[in-house]
Amino acid sequence: MTPHPIGSLGILCSTRRGSPPFSEQHYCRTLSQASSKYGISVVVLCPQTIQYDSQVVHGYILKEDGWKETIIPMPDIIYDRCFDLKGRERNAASKLLTSYKQQKSWMIWARGLPGKWNVYNKLKDEPTLKPYLPPTASYSGPESLTKSLLTFQKQVFLKPQAGSQGKSTLHIHMLNNSNALIINGRDHQNNPITQRFDKHSKGLAWIHQFIHHRPFIIQPYLHLYNKKEHPYDIRVLMQKNGEGRWTLTGMAVRKGYIGGTTSNLHGGGTATSVLPFLTWEFGATPAEHMMAVLHNLSKDIPSILESHFGRLGELGIDYGIDTLGHIWLLEVNSKPGRSSFNHIEDPTSAILAAENPLRYARYLLLRQPRRVYS
Repeated sequence: MTPHPIGSLGILCSTRRGSPPFSEQHYCRTLSQASSKYGISVVVLCPQTIQYDSQVVHGYILKEDGWKETIIPMPDIIYDRCFDLKGRERNAASKLLTSYKQQKSWMIWARGLPGKWNVYNKLKDEPTLKPYLPPTASYSGPESLTKSLLTFQKQVFLKPQAGSQGKSTLHIHMLNNSNALIINGRDHQNNPITQRFDKHSKGLAWIHQFIHHRPFIIQPYLHLYNKKEHPYDIRVLMQKNGEGRWTLTGMAVRKGYIGGTTSNLHGGGTATSVLPFLTWEFGATPAEHMMAVLHNLSKDIPSILESHFGRLGELGIDYGIDTLGHIWLLEVNSKPGRSSFNHIEDPTSAILAAENPLRYARYLLLRQPRRVYS
């Protein structure tokens, strides 16, 4: 039996060319198709089409014959799924998402996290997390990169503070007894990059131009490879459920190709189940211990981050395990993807990953009369 409609959820997506003109079409379709089970109507919105103080919005609703443009009242909840915003679209999204405290008719689904550098500086002060955090520095120019190369055994990993999907990441290797730099990674469109510079200064200049005033962080290059030299990491998805409580939805290994620098699925990686993978790589007993550590860390991280950044709704937590078996907390993302769970034989996690945002939205709607902005 379909629950009585209790409210609406607006999914805020980046504009793109094509039809329909928004990103994450597949995920929006999944939410729309499941929404009636939770008594929620779903509409997709784009930042530049919204007047943050308006009572009506232009959006897209899924019908039997596809997406249809419509004008509807402002949704009760806004769920931010925007990526790679620029210019006016970024400003429009920021204005909308920072205005919710002044509104009486709608609320945000959850806050987002700031850049990786800000998150790192909060997590590093937690005694339980500190042993698992790789040393991290902020890029402030070629001199800061040179210092990190000399500190971190002449190999570092450079990534954008606000990046995702492995885009614009670089592995930089200074050759021993040489002035050469070798650079491998991915550009802003996720295409592979390989560069070699015989002069250190030319390599640094190329990197500085590649960064182009964007905020980046520097970490030591960790040897996160399996026995067959595939790079890999472990994605843990933490989400709030229909009771507003954090739950571990699932975890998956994301494995890249030999010679690659990242394991992200958008960069051509594949996904597999965690325990069998770790058992094969490290043995049964170490694998069980690693699983316990991953569970415990993942259950601690959401409340720690909420204490600093406000109410969150879901987190993608990425871990690396080096060749010696040490676990590293690589990053935490408040707009996680969930495609990993469609690639492993875990249909329960795949369904929960897709539908928990609706369950949490229902929880927020049911407590709306005593809504607390946080």
